[in-house]
Amino acid sequence: MSQDIKPFKTIEEQIAILEDRGLIIDDEESAKKFLANLNYYRLSAYTLTLRKNDIFYANVHFSDMIQIYNFDMELRAALMYLLESIEVSMRTHIGYFHGKTYGALGYYEASSFEDEERFIKFTDDYKNAIEEYGDKEVFVQHHNDVYDGKFPIWVLVELLTLGTLSRLFKNLPRDIRNEICKSNYGKINDEYIGNWLQGCTILRNICAHRGRLYNRQIPFSIRLGKKDKQVFKDNGISINRASKQLFAYIIVMKKMIPDDNVWNTFAERLNYLIDKYPFVKLDYYGFTDDWKRIISISDSFET
Repeated sequence: MSQDIKPFKTIEEQIAILEDRGLIIDDEESAKKFLANLNYYRLSAYTLTLRKNDIFYANVHFSDMIQIYNFDMELRAALMYLLESIEVSMRTHIGYFHGKTYGALGYYEASSFEDEERFIKFTDDYKNAIEEYGDKEVFVQHHNDVYDGKFPIWVLVELLTLGTLSRLFKNLPRDIRNEICKSNYGKINDEYIGNWLQGCTILRNICAHRGRLYNRQIPFSIRLGKKDKQVFKDNGISINRASKQLFAYIIVMKKMIPDDNVWNTFAERLNYLIDKYPFVKLDYYGFTDDWKRIISISDSFET
């Protein structure tokens, strides 16, 4: 039997509810301003670790809740910086190695890919991308006007989303996938890279749509190598749980970042956020106690 929809509550009523549930509000005006710009329903998801049912634990402050929310928001921005680097490098790899083997327009032929159905889906995807960006990007207009709408693969990839790139990588002939991995990812094989790209796509979509990462399992299991699995086993964390939490994603993203400066910038941002928001507990993101050592380990990899 369905329940009645909850009635509308003013900001003042929202604050009264929080106080009735035991939350300490030190600055009511500041709380009102915050709630005026942040949906009460959205904020409530960030309080799940601060209360039991609807009653807050002792000595929990409104400012504690805001620390969690702001940390999560700024962490998403830092992660997008990493994901952009991964996306741009994969565009480059696919454009270069497919073009080297099959030529500028080899992607017109199903024979330059493994699966014909996925090839057809890719064709629809890139045609839609060309149409979408036709009046937004100068280089698209240029190729439409000068080259009769023909785009070399190394140009076309600049229009593709990370999701399309992920699917495209998995449909490349195995020898090209192997060449990409050998040239850029050392001992990490194409099955892992394909899985990681899919995971990165899901993570990027969460971040891009301002989804919560705190105290959440990501709806995709990232694949971990032996050494990385052992990290979680040593910390008493099940692989099934770890593979769907953010820290495991960060571990594998480090292996996909081509530029140490990019990774170091992210690490600096992460350390800054931890210092800025000391109330936030990283274990709600799946971080282990020795996380600093873990993400600073060498990129050696065992499947």
